[in-house]
Amino acid sequence: MATEPSRVNSRSLRVTPSWVEKVKRALPRNGFARQTDLAFELGLATDTVRKFLNGKPVNCDNFFEICRRLALEPQEITIELNGGLELTKEQNLAKSGEVKRQEAIFNLTQPPAEAEFLAAELYVERPPIEANCHEAILQPGALIRIKAPKQMGKTWLMDQILRDAAREGYKTVPLNLLRADHSVIAHLDKFLRWFCARVSRQLCLPNRLADAWDEDLGSNDNCMSYFEEYLLRELDTPLVLGLDNVDQVFPYHTVAQDFFGLLRACHEAGNRGEIWQNLRLVVAHSTEVYIPLNVNQSPFNVGLPIELPEFSPQQIQNLATKHGLDCNEVQLEKLREMIGGHPYLVQQAFTCMRDDPDTKLEEILKTAPTEAGLYQNHLREHLIALQQDAKLAVAMKKIVDALSPVRVEVEEAFKLESMGLVHKQGNEMMPSCLLYRLYFSDRLEVSQ
Repeated sequence: MATEPSRVNSRSLRVTPSWVEKVKRALPRNGFARQTDLAFELGLATDTVRKFLNGKPVNCDNFFEICRRLALEPQEITIELNGGLELTKEQNLAKSGEVKRQEAIFNLTQPPAEAEFLAAELYVERPPIEANCHEAILQPGALIRIKAPKQMGKTWLMDQILRDAAREGYKTVPLNLLRADHSVIAHLDKFLRWFCARVSRQLCLPNRLADAWDEDLGSNDNCMSYFEEYLLRELDTPLVLGLDNVDQVFPYHTVAQDFFGLLRACHEAGNRGEIWQNLRLVVAHSTEVYIPLNVNQSPFNVGLPIELPEFSPQQIQNLATKHGLDCNEVQLEKLREMIGGHPYLVQQAFTCMRDDPDTKLEEILKTAPTEAGLYQNHLREHLIALQQDAKLAVAMKKIVDALSPVRVEVEEAFKLESMGLVHKQGNEMMPSCLLYRLYFSDRLEVSQ
């Protein structure tokens, strides 16, 4: 007997039952101990995250947002919705075959020009960054490289760029390198085949690697040929490829040199060949580029560089308004005194106040630097990371205990800055906010 399709909102998606357990495992794998932690980070209700993880219908935009943060591909894990009906896999196959099913899901999960994804309604602009990125992505062979500490909004900005590109009629492919396993990244040929396969899948094009990969050619040559002779020729519009968390490749020095050399070659090919002008790259990373790269083969010294600053007082006020909160200047100034303009920490506070109207900002600030406060998981995650690196812990302890900026070793300074824990003042470092000074001066212990 045919399964009766169940009614859902036409703007909703849900995780297919066969993927529910795998999706739940993605939570701790991406650093979230609890569902509430993910909800706080994304500015969503905990119930929304709970529904997602249990295969219940979730608003389309929220579905994309959660998938992005958990490094999940929407078109892999969702059930196609057709005019408000959920269709089983068997019904999809009977209706139009597996390829058409994938195309239908892809068309749904690739937002049209007016669609919003990754909490676009909460996005706060940091002028002139967005305007500069919009102008840059329209240029043939564009390369935008976004660098900022963790949780400063790199993915948020990348999604904004991809959304703008979609409005221009461009194809967009977000690719989070957190999805690549160690066994994949560690070997160049396997990594580039994975890279090509992921882009093919997101463009809903057949995987032709078996026919296109020539063992007599190098891995980089094969990858460029796959794009030039297949992927780019199949499209009638420019392709914007967003590469998030490229830091994942940095520890694999040999692979990194070849992969980033490949990105530079693709960018420079846009100056010579019309087909390559249609490839636009957006690259995001947190850490300093500490790997040795030939200056003529590095993508990190060309294109448009973007460094994300903290939120200004006005931008914090804008975010409060977007959360439906009526905060006065005195309250917001006290918030800034504790956490600065750190986008993630600010959003956590506003999400908590929005979802629980009885919670007052004064209560959040009182317990903020403690194990009982709103930021307990965020702080504990950093504490564990510091405890696993003795030199890093000593450097951080020196910084938080000092009454003025101090100098630490260059490598530790880079790492702490990429974690967002410190700010640079000339050649010296200081805690990036009072929250970190209070918490780590109390909780961080180092051997003398």
